[in-house]
Amino acid sequence: MIENKLKISGGKDWSQRLVIGLCIGLLVTIFVQDTFYNFGLFHKLHLSTIDHRFNQRGPLVRDGTELDVVILGISRESFETAPDPYPFPRHYYARAIRNLNKLGAKVIGIDLIFDTPVYQEPEQDEVLYNEIKEAENTVLAGILRGIERRGEAEAVIVQEGDTFGNIFFEADSSLGFVQMRKDPDGVVRRYPVSMLTRGGARMMPSFGTAILNRYDGRDALTQPHIDNNKFILGDRTIPRMAETVYINYYGPSGTFTHFDLIDVIDDETFTTLDEIRYGVDLDIFYDFLETNPFEDKVVLIGPVFPESQDLHSTPVHPEGAPDFNEMYGVEIHANMIQAMLDNNYLKPVSNFTASLIVILSAFILFMLITVIKAVKFRHQFLLEIISILIAAGAVYLVFYSADWYFINKNLIIPVVGPVTSVILGYFGTTIHQYLTERRQKEMVKSIFGHYVSPAIVNELISDTDKLRLGGERRELTVLFSDIAGFTSISEELPPEELVDLLNEYLDAMTSIIIKNIGTLDKYEGDAIMAFWGAPIPLRDHAYYACLSAIEMQQALNQLGKGSDKNKKKINLQTRIGINTGEMIVGNMGGKERFDYTVIGDNVNLAARLEVTNKNYGTNIIISHNTYQHVKDYVIVRELDTIVVKGKTEGTTIYELIDMRKEGFPEGVRPIDFADV
Repeated sequence: MIENKLKISGGKDWSQRLVIGLCIGLLVTIFVQDTFYNFGLFHKLHLSTIDHRFNQRGPLVRDGTELDVVILGISRESFETAPDPYPFPRHYYARAIRNLNKLGAKVIGIDLIFDTPVYQEPEQDEVLYNEIKEAENTVLAGILRGIERRGEAEAVIVQEGDTFGNIFFEADSSLGFVQMRKDPDGVVRRYPVSMLTRGGARMMPSFGTAILNRYDGRDALTQPHIDNNKFILGDRTIPRMAETVYINYYGPSGTFTHFDLIDVIDDETFTTLDEIRYGVDLDIFYDFLETNPFEDKVVLIGPVFPESQDLHSTPVHPEGAPDFNEMYGVEIHANMIQAMLDNNYLKPVSNFTASLIVILSAFILFMLITVIKAVKFRHQFLLEIISILIAAGAVYLVFYSADWYFINKNLIIPVVGPVTSVILGYFGTTIHQYLTERRQKEMVKSIFGHYVSPAIVNELISDTDKLRLGGERRELTVLFSDIAGFTSISEELPPEELVDLLNEYLDAMTSIIIKNIGTLDKYEGDAIMAFWGAPIPLRDHAYYACLSAIEMQQALNQLGKGSDKNKKKINLQTRIGINTGEMIVGNMGGKERFDYTVIGDNVNLAARLEVTNKNYGTNIIISHNTYQHVKDYVIVRELDTIVVKGKTEGTTIYELIDMRKEGFPEGVRPIDFADV
């Protein structure tokens, strides 16, 4: 039955929605998320959303003195004050280490590469070497050559006696590599924790890791233990992204307290150009003894002038100045080291969680909007606007949630994937709705295209709510017709001519029924059954049934002429019975074969009225119920009051002679449909 098929179809439709929603999420997970493969465009979009979150959050501190890391910069001011040109003699750094230790610095990191000896003045190397060895709290910068890419990790060829680009490595083996890890868009967002050597035989710490080791009292080369998605370093846990961790920037360039290298080494044994120029011993170092901004601090020495080629793009910038997002390498190290000391890490959600967010985003939005679009409403465009607003709200919720979790929980949750899921989910519902409606239209056409007028088919297609295929009780008008003496006619004609005549007859009668908004129910040989008022309710169904009967009789004269190939006149007479009343209309049959038809006592009465024409020598008989509906528009002759089989009460019957020419029901011409 069609009703059963619709119920099954409805169940299938929900299953299809479920599958489509999940498929959208899976496709986005595969092609947009980095779970399975890194697609450049989507990955860059993801990275840009992280930058957005940094700048939505703003700086973590307003006063750099609150931080544990201080930067001792080699600036342009240093060039103007130092008596020697840059690169400075190495005794400058030896003096800086000594003076910083006098001021109570806890760890000193020198972000400079000393890769070759000073052959002209070897004593300079000796002074710095001895100072590093004696201080036991200095970490040097190293570089790793011969890097071999292995996915997210970097394998390095290490040879025996390798000093990693720094000749002072052997002073106390305190060294960490300073290479910056840049994302595909050239922005530094992640920081390597350690680096594997070829085959994993040896690991070297990053500059920040080596300083953290010194700060905690461990050997600088101590390597973290890898445990799934985290690094374990002593009692510290660092979230792991391959061999890296996201840098939780505390603010844009200038966030950390800066001092000038020359100011720290300017003691009574050091003469600056200003002192020579003005003839005054400034000895700025002694000013620090009062405020002592270096006590128990990590002090990083590094270049802070543009020509150093150590400027890098970062995700943070001063408020209102998005173009000023560059930061010196020593500042990037400072941000990572401070985050390590504070255990203040950015933690991306797991691939599983990210994929789940994407899939649920697509699924929930797709299901929600398909439900909304399935609602039948007079102003459908309002539902479309609501759907768009829901999709826009979902996008806003994704960004808001991402910002909130980033700011309050240090969590990096995906944005591009869920937003893509929302967008595809919305357009997926549009495509799904179009295909569903197209399927419904095809179903309506296939079911009713041959049985009702094109006007009814179009009405059903434009508003499928009017298509009530399930069984229901309605007041309808039903018509039965049969050719009088068809058995005799069939005996007179050859089979081929009989079939031609019957087809011509049925085609003409059917055209009249369909033209007058009737629904053809079935053919049984030469018999025709039709009804009015379903599947679309029709206000004047009795009138149209009577009109069809009159026109059917009028069409018989034309059909009879020349039907016989031998020019033999065949007089066709049709008996018609019409009744109006309540009956059950719906789908009758099995799962594979069914009919949209009517049943009930009032249907049986119409069939008996068709046969009753024999007794009264009439062509069209209508019941009293039908007459009450059309009495102002028809010419009839009362025939009798009869009691049909199965009934105890009589019913008055009338011969339908013709339709009145002077009037017809209001609204019948032109044909219209009743409001449902």
